[in-house]
Amino acid sequence: MQKDLSRLYFPITATPFERSDYYAECLPCDALRPYIRCFWGTPGRVLSRGHGDGSHGIVIPDTCMDIIFDFACQSGRVTGRFCAIDENSYGTDAKKEPSFCSTFAIRFYSWTAALFSRSDFSGSKNRAFEPDSFFDGIMRNLGARLFETDSLEKRAVIAEKYLLKKLDLKRFDVNLMNSVYDVVYSKGRITVGDICSRNVLSERRLERLFAENTGVSPKTFITLVRYQLLWQEICFSGSFNALDLAYKYGYFDQPHLLNDFKKRHGMTPAQALKFSRGGFLQDRILRGE
Repeated sequence: MQKDLSRLYFPITATPFERSDYYAECLPCDALRPYIRCFWGTPGRVLSRGHGDGSHGIVIPDTCMDIIFDFACQSGRVTGRFCAIDENSYGTDAKKEPSFCSTFAIRFYSWTAALFSRSDFSGSKNRAFEPDSFFDGIMRNLGARLFETDSLEKRAVIAEKYLLKKLDLKRFDVNLMNSVYDVVYSKGRITVGDICSRNVLSERRLERLFAENTGVSPKTFITLVRYQLLWQEICFSGSFNALDLAYKYGYFDQPHLLNDFKKRHGMTPAQALKFSRGGFLQDRILRGE
């Protein structure tokens, strides 16, 4: 089920075509691919971008969770944060120590992060935490080891060995996975009641499963998956037909689709398409020009 789900659903960022000195992605090994969306970070050691140089980004709801490590090579300092699932987009500024530095991150599917943790994810949505709060010992046992190389691919191999030892399939819940599959397969066109009926679950039990393992309610998860799949279609087709897409994804009407997209993405579909291609347009869009 999990392998099929990872093939069926592959969430993307606001700039899925980006590969630069500051951002690249690499896929995990086959054993971890059902649980890890990707590893990402700087491809090597780069000069930190300072505040005010125009380096802005946007993080959109991708139904994923990230553990992010930042490395300041001059001071030898390793810092980290765990970003739980977000419901809405937010802008970022690249603020690093004024020295050579690099970043490495692990991006989990939101329903699989709990398999590497002993924690309850209830109440974690829209928040960032110290990684050890949910993944005990990860800063000490993995963060320091990742500092041994600047290569994204070599760091991924180090992380894979660590994660394979931490993967706890005893936490795997068939009811949760079947419910997530129903949401993805329906493209977010399913109700909480329908999920409960299909999986013979009470609504209370379903709410608890999603809260403990993803940090969001089933209803919120449904809306985020629908938005993410809508964004993928817009992004990869390079076009936007509000009428057709509203019908396909079960929105009441075109204004409902547009309002929900802007609420999640922080910009209109037309602006999002321009932003996804990168370049100087990004800063102009963020400034509302």
